[in-house]
Amino acid sequence: MAEQCFRAAGCRVLDADAVVRELESPGGKAVEAIVAAFGEEVRAADGGICRATLAKRVFNDASARAHLEALVLPLVHETLKNWLSEAVTPELSVFSAATLFECGWEKGGWAGIVCVQASEATQIRRMLATRGMTETEAKARLAAQMPVAEKARRADWVLNNDTDDLPALKAQIDRLVAQWRAWQQ
Repeated sequence: MAEQCFRAAGCRVLDADAVVRELESPGGKAVEAIVAAFGEEVRAADGGICRATLAKRVFNDASARAHLEALVLPLVHETLKNWLSEAVTPELSVFSAATLFECGWEKGGWAGIVCVQASEATQIRRMLATRGMTETEAKARLAAQMPVAEKARRADWVLNNDTDDLPALKAQIDRLVAQWRAWQQ
């Protein structure tokens, strides 16, 4: 939701989750390394990675998750660096990454960090509705991340997204982007 609001406000956006999906899609740069590490059972019929099968392996095993991150995160970081190098000044660029702090990327030279926060109950409800996860799977995903309250504490700006009120989120983002644009002048 936030990514589409930032795009609508005129920002260029790179979504880390979309980058990972591309890396794990048929022909993606991460596919063969993931299959080599986790076995053919994680390969989908189309040749990409079966994300549900892989998730069951890594979100219940911290060492498996760390191994997957060691394979995928450098590729995400490479994509991010390339994307940033293509920016045209004074274009506003937003990198959306739920695990920015966990990856140690908060020191990436950003002008600032925005935390779009929602309660754990809201996050779980959304994962059940949009990703077809079970409540146990959703809780395992959240347990693998830093608590949102800590992310909010570390962020420069905090936006509330605890409701499904897209116009309210868009209004918050529009105000923030207007503030950024004013600073550019």
